[in-house]
Amino acid sequence: MRPLGLQAKMTGTYVLVTAAAVLVVEAVVIGVVTPRILSNQELAGRVKATARGSASKMSVQITESGGTRFGDLGIQGADVTPGTARPDKQGGVVIPQLNSRECNRSAPSSLAVLVSPSGRILATSFPGCYPVGGTRLPFTGLSLRSFASQGGRAMTPDGAVYWAADPVVRGVPSDGMPSAKPGPSDLYGSNSGGSTPPADHGKQLVGTMYVQVPADAAVPGGLARLGPLLWVALVLLLLTVPVGIVFGMLSTRRLIRRLRRLAGNTEAIASGDLGGRVPVTGEDEVAQLERSFNRMAERLDQARAAERQLVGANARLAERTRIARELHDSISQDLFSINMLAGGLRKALPANSGLRNEVESVERAASEAVQEMQALLLELRPMALEESGLVPALQELCRAYRERLGVTVVADLEAVELAPPVEHAVLRVAQEALANAVKHSGAAEVRLRLHTENGSVAVDVTDDGAGFDPETEGAPRSGLGLRLMRERVEELGGSIALHSGKGHGTSVRVLIPNRGAP
Repeated sequence: MRPLGLQAKMTGTYVLVTAAAVLVVEAVVIGVVTPRILSNQELAGRVKATARGSASKMSVQITESGGTRFGDLGIQGADVTPGTARPDKQGGVVIPQLNSRECNRSAPSSLAVLVSPSGRILATSFPGCYPVGGTRLPFTGLSLRSFASQGGRAMTPDGAVYWAADPVVRGVPSDGMPSAKPGPSDLYGSNSGGSTPPADHGKQLVGTMYVQVPADAAVPGGLARLGPLLWVALVLLLLTVPVGIVFGMLSTRRLIRRLRRLAGNTEAIASGDLGGRVPVTGEDEVAQLERSFNRMAERLDQARAAERQLVGANARLAERTRIARELHDSISQDLFSINMLAGGLRKALPANSGLRNEVESVERAASEAVQEMQALLLELRPMALEESGLVPALQELCRAYRERLGVTVVADLEAVELAPPVEHAVLRVAQEALANAVKHSGAAEVRLRLHTENGSVAVDVTDDGAGFDPETEGAPRSGLGLRLMRERVEELGGSIALHSGKGHGTSVRVLIPNRGAP
C-alpha cells in the first residue's frame, strides 16, 4: 500500500481543521445563541397566552358575579423569585401571588395587574408595589380603552420585560341595556358618567389585564425546536469536506511543487549530477531551504573540481617520483659507473700517454653529468607541504643541495601564512631557481630569501655563478625552466624579474599576491 504523500496529509489536516472550526461555531450558535432566541420567542408567546387566559377567566368571573368580586390574579405560594419565570402546563407562565407589603424591585418580577380604563388598579398579584386602588402602573405604554390584544418587549424601571395585555369584558343582554347589577363606577371609567360604556359585539370593557415576566428569564423547552437547525448544521458540516479538500489542494499545490523540485534535484546530486540548481522564490522557510540547497550544490561542485585537480596533481607527483626513481636507479648509476671507470683508466695510463687527455675529458663530463643529474633529481623530488609546511620544506631542499651537491645555500626564510596554491608555487619556483643556479651558473654559493612585502610574498634567489647576458640570443631567459616559472607565477597574478651579467651572477625575484591566506 502506497503511503500518503505530503499533499494528501496537509489536505486532510485542512479538512479536519475546517470541520473542527465549523463544529465550534455551530456549537456556539446552537448551544448559546439559538436556545436564547428560541427561549425568548417562547417566553413572549407564553406571556401572551397567560394574559389571554387571565383576561378570559376574569371576564367570566366578572360576568357571573355582576362585577362585584375580583379574585387573586396569581397563585398563592408559587415559588417564582424576581428575575425568573416558570412555565405552567397550559402553555403560559406561573404568576405568583405576592402578599408581602414590601416592594422588592431589585429585578423584574412575574406579575399580573388588572387596570380599569380610567387607570386605577382593580386587582393585582403584587400589592406591595401595585396595590388595589393605586394608579402607579408597571408599564405606562398600555392602551387602557382598547378591545385588542397588546404586547411586546419593553424597558421598565426594574429592567427589560416581555409584556402582554388583553381586554377584560363583561357580557350584556341582547337589547344592549346595562346589566341589572352595575358594578362600581371604576368598571366603566371616570368619563362614563354612570352611563353604559362603549359596547363591542354586546360586551362592555371592564379593564385591561396586564401580564409581564423578566425578559432574561429562560424557559425550558427551547431546544425541542432545534431539529431543523441541527439538520442545517449537519449539511454545513458535510459541505466542509469538499471545501476543505479544494482549499487544501489549491493552497498546497505551489508548496508541493517546490518541494518536489528540491527532491528531484537532490536525487540528481545523489546520482552524480552536480549542475542542477533550484529557483529561489519568496522568503519563507522553503526559500531558505532552496538557498541552502544551491549553496550545498555549489560547494559540492567546487569540491569535485578541487578533487579532480588534486587527483591530477597527485598523478603528476607520482609520475615525477617514478621518473626520479628511474633516473636514480638507472641513468644516475650508469653515469657514476662511467665516472669511476674513467678515473680508474686515467690512473692506469702512463703520464705521457696520448689517451690521457681524452680519458680526463670523459671523467670530467661524467662527473658533471652526475652532478646535474643529482640536481635534476632534487628538482623532481616532491616535497610534502601538507605534512611539514613551506618553511621546513625549503629548509630540507637547501640542506639536500648542501649535503648531496656540496653547494652552499644560505637560507633566510620568514614564517608566513600563505594560501595552498601560493605555497605550492613558491616551493616550485625555489626548486627551479636553485636547480638553474647549480646546473647553469656553476655557483659555489646560493642565497634564498622568503619574506612578505606589501601584502605579497617575495622569493629572492641569488647566486655567485658565471652569469650570462640576458640580451644574448639563446640566453637562459628563454629556457624551458624560466618559462614554466613565469607561467606559474602569472597564473596567480604575480610577477618575476631576472637580473644577470657575465661574471656577476644571477638574481631571480618573484612577487605573488597572497590572496586567500588563512
